[in-house]
Amino acid sequence: MNRTVPDWVIQTCWWTSGIFATGALWYFLSIKDYLYAAGSGALALAFALAAITLHRRNDQIAEQSLPTEFKDELPDDYIRRSLDEPTDVRLFESLPELKAIAHRIAQPGWDSGVTIEMRKSTYDVVDFYEIIWLMLAEFYPFKHFGKDGAAPHIKAYIRERYKFHWAKNEPGGPGTGGTIVGVLTGGDVMQDIDRLIVETATAVVGYREDFDFTAWHTRWKGADPSHDAQRLRLDRAKPRSEPFVGRARSLRAGQLPSRYVFGKYRGEVFYWRDGRLTTGSK
Repeated sequence: MNRTVPDWVIQTCWWTSGIFATGALWYFLSIKDYLYAAGSGALALAFALAAITLHRRNDQIAEQSLPTEFKDELPDDYIRRSLDEPTDVRLFESLPELKAIAHRIAQPGWDSGVTIEMRKSTYDVVDFYEIIWLMLAEFYPFKHFGKDGAAPHIKAYIRERYKFHWAKNEPGGPGTGGTIVGVLTGGDVMQDIDRLIVETATAVVGYREDFDFTAWHTRWKGADPSHDAQRLRLDRAKPRSEPFVGRARSLRAGQLPSRYVFGKYRGEVFYWRDGRLTTGSK
């Protein structure tokens, strides 16, 4: 295994070379001892060459230790965005408007009151968020987020968030959450990716004096009127004898019929009635 030469060894070579090239050389020249002067010059050159050789050896070892992904050639479709480019700034500025369009397209599915349609709408928004994050990733160097690139990284991240939230929403074990688990999980993942986009955007432009990130962030949040209330939660602290078990915070008034059965949660039938999520007999 190749090991780098300690820096002090290289510095010692340079120091010794300097001694022979200056003090010793000029001293022997001053006393007209040309043989020793030539010897001093030769030693100075030898130590300098040794220092250069050791420097190059360390550089080669460092280059060999780089991960393979940083030595690969850039693919033909590689895009590197920059906030110094007006086109890329306009793209960044337009992201809140693109988000508003995605939510407007998904809203009918959420309004339908049909569980599968609600889930599909959420999946569409998550897919859109994935595309937005990949655009932000283009402001970073090639393969900055892993050797396989940004796309596999975000797909793996989203997959893990789905796995985590699905398990979290079934405290009684796999399969005990009923049909509502898909709605809950989708909303949780959508919130996670939304937050990831904001965090990445903050890192890219949040601290630049020439960009009003506060205004951008306000527009991003405003693109979704229910931005802070996307998830459907159940208030498990209420006694089971009381019909009310929570509020559907991810759904605005009028988004469901007056009485719509979702399914079962932890063995109980629950349904939407008068703007509240209740449980009991149908």
